[in-house]
Amino acid sequence: MDWGLGHATRVVPIIEVLLEEGARVIIGADNKPLAFLKHRFPQCESVKIPGFQPSYQKKGSLALKMTADIPQMLIESKKAHDLLEKIIKKMNVDAVISDSRYELYSNRVPTIFITHQLRIQTQGLLAATRTTLQSILYGFIKKHNEVWIPDFETEPNLSGELSHVKRFPAKKVYFIGPLSRFQKLKNVVPSGKKYDVLCIMSGPEPQRTMLEDIFMKQALETQLKTLILSGKPGENSMVIKENVEIRSHVSDEEMASLILSAGLVISRSGYTTLMDLATLGKKAVYIPTPGQPEQIYLADRLKQLGLYYTVSQKNFDLPTAFQQANQYDGMEVDNNYTLLKERLVKLLES
Repeated sequence: MDWGLGHATRVVPIIEVLLEEGARVIIGADNKPLAFLKHRFPQCESVKIPGFQPSYQKKGSLALKMTADIPQMLIESKKAHDLLEKIIKKMNVDAVISDSRYELYSNRVPTIFITHQLRIQTQGLLAATRTTLQSILYGFIKKHNEVWIPDFETEPNLSGELSHVKRFPAKKVYFIGPLSRFQKLKNVVPSGKKYDVLCIMSGPEPQRTMLEDIFMKQALETQLKTLILSGKPGENSMVIKENVEIRSHVSDEEMASLILSAGLVISRSGYTTLMDLATLGKKAVYIPTPGQPEQIYLADRLKQLGLYYTVSQKNFDLPTAFQQANQYDGMEVDNNYTLLKERLVKLLES
């Protein structure tokens, strides 16, 4: 899925395990995720699989906009499904692992669906549509052979009620533990160039750029040494203005090093970012994307648990966030990928 980089970065450990097991891996994605994964795994074949491209507004509810887009989403889903069937035949695919691409199922080979969101989050006027939306999505999920949830089944966990539901949409549902490209980099040497604040950009436009502009303006009004990572794989640019440095993209190892050495990390509360920072045991400030109920729920839950300071984009103030962050405990998770390897080995054996 290409609504941000998170769905691409969290499949890194899955691809790594598959390659270690001797599997032939074909990467299917589009836009930035495709660019990232091709750069990360140049030895793998790749294929472009376009998906629905939502238009994100600067104001208002994303959920409302997405509801209005459902007819077009279904049309695009049918196109992607048909394309997958052609790819399976042409490239001799034995199985499909799909991260949040509901439509990429097949009756010809086993398909695995990865998601952390089984309970749809809606707010305001859309609360009444939750059951209908969830029913539509569950209809797609049921067409997959297995569902893999990137979280722990028991407490403590990261996803809360998003993944931990009373009735699952499929017979075979497995918790495989949090997925992070930084699991093998937990002991990387922190960067010698320390920043007071590291701002990690992610998510769809125009909100990504809007938040970057807010960071830039507020950081320049302080003396805090600030690095902004724009999250633009495929680009290699660096701009320095007074106490603020902006870089388009860095390698996994360098990013882990920068996170560990930064005085404070500020980012969206996307689920993959939560997994990454919890894997590295790093304190952070989370700013949910406006209009995204899932990110708002995750951020509010972590704040209520006393783990991370969170604040809305419109109320964000850098000096206040820098001060408040230390009042929260943070969280650290460790996943040796035993559960993931078990599922992948069984898939390969089948």
